[in-house]
Amino acid sequence: MEAPTPTPAFPGKLFHVSDHDLHVVHAPDERLAAMHALISAARARLRIFFYMFADDETGREILDALVTAAERGVAVHLIIDSFGSSNISDAFFDPLVQAGGHYHCFSTRKGLGYFIRNHQKMLIADDAHALIGGFNITDQYFGRKGDDSWEDIGMIMSGPEVAHLAGYFDALDTLSQGGKVRYLGLRTIIKGWRPGIGEVQWLLGGPTNRISPWALTLKRSLQVGKRLDIVSAYFSPSQTILRRIARVGKRNKGSRLIMAGKTDNGATIAAARVLYRYLLKRRTRIFEYQARPLHMKLMVIDDAVYIGSANLDVRSLFINLEIMLRVKDHALATHMRGLIDTLVAQSEEQTTALLSRRDGWWSRFKGGLAYFLVNSVDYTVGRRIKFGLLRSR
Repeated sequence: MEAPTPTPAFPGKLFHVSDHDLHVVHAPDERLAAMHALISAARARLRIFFYMFADDETGREILDALVTAAERGVAVHLIIDSFGSSNISDAFFDPLVQAGGHYHCFSTRKGLGYFIRNHQKMLIADDAHALIGGFNITDQYFGRKGDDSWEDIGMIMSGPEVAHLAGYFDALDTLSQGGKVRYLGLRTIIKGWRPGIGEVQWLLGGPTNRISPWALTLKRSLQVGKRLDIVSAYFSPSQTILRRIARVGKRNKGSRLIMAGKTDNGATIAAARVLYRYLLKRRTRIFEYQARPLHMKLMVIDDAVYIGSANLDVRSLFINLEIMLRVKDHALATHMRGLIDTLVAQSEEQTTALLSRRDGWWSRFKGGLAYFLVNSVDYTVGRRIKFGLLRSR
C-alpha cells in the first residue's frame, strides 16, 4: 500500500458508502475538473488507461498535466488502446517520456487487437483515488464540440477498493508491455478476478471461456430485480440478457431504457430499434435521447448502481475488456434516477404507434442487417456503411 494521498476537494455530488467517498461527475466541466484534480492529487504514482486519447485541445491539456506530474516526481504510467487511439502517433507522448513517465499501447493493430479491445477508462492517483466512466480524452467528451459533444458521466472513488483497481491496472501493464498481449494472459486475469461481496465492487468484463464477472453479476441482478433504469449508448444485448430485461419490465414497478437518438454510428441505433417492439410488449418504456449524442453507460437496478465503460451490447458483455463499478446504496440510486429523469425530459418516447409510422419493411431490413453487423461482425463497420435513419416524426 502506497502512502495515503491527502483528500482534495473533488467536484461533483458526494456520497459516503462503506468507507468510500463517491463523487458523481456529470457535466463536462465537472469531468474535466475531476481529471485535473486527481492528477494534481497524486504524490507517488499515476496509473492511466484510456481507450481513446486524441491530439486535440483536451488531449494536449491532459498530456501537459501528466508531464507536470512526472516533473514533480510522480511515477506516471499511461496506457492507451492501439485500436481506439489509432490516429495518434507515439511521438505525441514524447514529452511525457522525456519527463520520466511511461507510455505504451495495449494490444497491437493486427490479429488479436482487432477483435479484442481494451475499452476501459480509468485514472488512479496513488492507491487512494480513482476516476472511471464512459468518457475518453478527446474534445468531444468535454463539451468542446458544441451540439456534437457526447453526453456522458463519471465517478470518483476514494477508499480501500481503489488499491484493488490499482492491482488490476498493474497486471494489465505487465501483460501489455511491448504491445504483445496474449489471449491466455487476458483470460487468466479475468477468470481470477474477485469483485468481493461488499456494497462497493469492481466488475470486469472481457474474453473468457465462461461468463465474465461483469456479465454474470448483471445477469443475476436482472433475474431478481424489480425496478430497472438503463442508459446505454449502444443496445444490442445477448438474447439471455434481453429476456431478463423484459421480465423485469413485466413484473416491476417501472422499467426505463434511454437509448441514443443521435450518434456517430447509425448502425448502432438501427440495431437497437430492432428490439423495441419486443420490449414495449413487455411493459418496458423506451426513450431516445435527443439533446446530443449519447455515450453514457449507467444502470440502476433496485438500489444498485452500475457505472463505467460497458455498453449493453454483445461486444461489451463478452469480448471487450470493460470495467464497471457496482455500488449498492439507496441514496445514490435515488440520485441517479433523478439524473435519468433529466435525460428522459430531453428524449422522445418510443411507442408502438411511432414505430408503425416510422419503420417500414426497408427500415426493418436495414435494422436486421445492422443488428447482424453490430453483434456478429463489428460495430465499427456501421461507420463505413450509410444507415440512413428515417425521421421519427
